[in-house]
Amino acid sequence: MHVHELVARFSKVGTSSTPIQAAREELEALRGDIDAVDQALRFVAGTGGNARQVFYRSPTLSLLKVCFPAGRRTPPHDHGTWTTILLFSGEEKNTLYRAENGKLRKASEVTLTRGSILPMLADTVHVAECLGNVPAIGLHVYGGDILELPRRMWHPETLEVHPLDLTLYESFAQAASKADSAPLT
Repeated sequence: MHVHELVARFSKVGTSSTPIQAAREELEALRGDIDAVDQALRFVAGTGGNARQVFYRSPTLSLLKVCFPAGRRTPPHDHGTWTTILLFSGEEKNTLYRAENGKLRKASEVTLTRGSILPMLADTVHVAECLGNVPAIGLHVYGGDILELPRRMWHPETLEVHPLDLTLYESFAQAASKADSAPLT
């Protein structure tokens, strides 16, 4: 498998009448070939923020390889669009929230393991954290240009909402990683 083959598979997702479902179907088809997908993406470190994780982006689609090191937890954040994740390795706990008038309400928790797929609607807010000692690595598919979409993040302690700012995000992520758990609402 090669990167251009992955891009070709997902390029038609943006023209689908149900793009999140089309993305999920593509990820399900790749589920049995995780090692080949992982190998094709070895050139992407997957750390250092979205700009270093992206290997394809257009106005209707972004493809990222994301790696959460052991002990890493994100602050609550949204993606500004639908998202679908296929986990290659490790364990990733996702705490899902709904934002109502800027306030977060916890909706559920999902733990991903190798081969798990997690679709998230555009209005989903989540906290992702790596469980255990093995990095959580996955293919993330977004329904837009992830570097240009208006996004939000919440302070992990005060739950004050902010426009996504990557400099501020890192300090929020450090605070979130030191906490005992994702914020409860």
